[in-house]
Amino acid sequence: MRAIHLTSTALSDDERNTRIYAGEAVLFRGFTAVHELVDLLRNRCRAYLGDAPERAHEQMAPAALAEAAERLRRAVLADEAVSEAVNIAFAEVGVALDETYGDGLKQRVQAAGEADGRRSVAPLGVHRDTWGSNVPAQTNWWAPVYPVTPERTLALFPTWFDRPVTNGSAGWDFRELLRRLREEGPEPDYPLLPLATDPPGWDEAVPISPEPGDLLCFSGAHLHASVPNATGRTRLSCEIRTVNARDAAAGRGAPNVDGRAVRTTWQLFKRLTDGERLGALE
Repeated sequence: MRAIHLTSTALSDDERNTRIYAGEAVLFRGFTAVHELVDLLRNRCRAYLGDAPERAHEQMAPAALAEAAERLRRAVLADEAVSEAVNIAFAEVGVALDETYGDGLKQRVQAAGEADGRRSVAPLGVHRDTWGSNVPAQTNWWAPVYPVTPERTLALFPTWFDRPVTNGSAGWDFRELLRRLREEGPEPDYPLLPLATDPPGWDEAVPISPEPGDLLCFSGAHLHASVPNATGRTRLSCEIRTVNARDAAAGRGAPNVDGRAVRTTWQLFKRLTDGERLGALE
């Protein structure tokens, strides 16, 4: 099994991405700025989900929770204080901000139990992010905002990093998704991302349970999924995807073993320092 590299020291982009593109994951621990980012996000969660966000599913009807989760997601994405905190945390773990492009921090809410069919609080199925983005240099960053357990977290399928998985990427079009989102809102009748159509079994999954204040980094080509939340607590986590511009220009990145995306979503990624887009939708 590929390793999860635990570090309490910063890693340069080259050192980190060499590991990531080879299928390792890196877990950063003990960084003050990451703890400060988590504290900020906890404040935002309480503002939208109440004083006990992990119990929000007990206080709100499923539709109300989904709506609150969507408002929270939009608020965090537009929050300049959050963006600044992300940049400070990235700089502390070794990210070169001036050559790194991100798609904005997303606050995720996964309801306990059944999600009542609402995507904003439902678990994500087995997928590679690169099935949708078509960017081999994409790096994923994930962190718990409140404690997680193996029954309420993110899972990787490390032995499938460079093994093909049957999936729906060939028939999925990001431009069509954008059209549906504009016309139908946040719950369109179209897949939000391509999923595995014949996924490996959960016996091959490795649940990752970092502590609040930890920051997990892995390739967008890593096969992963949300563990279905069968616990009595709502899972609250945050995530952002980045691309190193030098690597993208040089064609460096993780291997593409099974992605058939018809477009490349360069326009999703904006430079962390000034918001300049990495490119246009191809």
